[in-house]
Amino acid sequence: MKKRGWLIAAVLPWAAFAALEAKASRGSCSGVPDALLILGTRVRGETAEPALRMRAERAAAFLREHPSVLAVPCGGIVHDDQTKSEAQVIRGILLQNGVDDSRILPEDQSKTTFENFANARRLLEEAGLSAPRLAVLSSDFHLLRASLIGRLCGVKAETVAAPSPENEKLRNYLREAVVFPLLLFEYLKKK
Repeated sequence: MKKRGWLIAAVLPWAAFAALEAKASRGSCSGVPDALLILGTRVRGETAEPALRMRAERAAAFLREHPSVLAVPCGGIVHDDQTKSEAQVIRGILLQNGVDDSRILPEDQSKTTFENFANARRLLEEAGLSAPRLAVLSSDFHLLRASLIGRLCGVKAETVAAPSPENEKLRNYLREAVVFPLLLFEYLKKK
């Protein structure tokens, strides 16, 4: 009986995480937000890695469907081999996909998801949106963690899922399974 108890104790948290991750990976946005935060990821030189391109293209489709939504591409220069910020690269892809530049408010100073939320909130306040309805767009595997980070930063946002490269899914979901419990602990500590 003791072995079964330990097995349940070991498996239950991972099963709960898998269920939460599966639900989060579909996104939760219903209705039309005031602004869409588009979280950045890897850029090499000035070229988007596949995951970033997929995020930006999904964002462009969402923004074309909702012409009143302001776009906030997020991400600075994070790696030594970058010559353009993640936000600049996302902005370029949005423009290539028909999003008007007047709707784009780049946040190009951040290096972490925490900074994405803090800096984007400040930019939106400076643009006159003190309490906007927000949605955050990221890769399917990253949405659970991104929404929790948003809450840690005092930002409640619905989510929009972008697909992620098939050949990277297993690695990305395994990373989330390791990182998310640590983040959840921080969140619960703040409550």
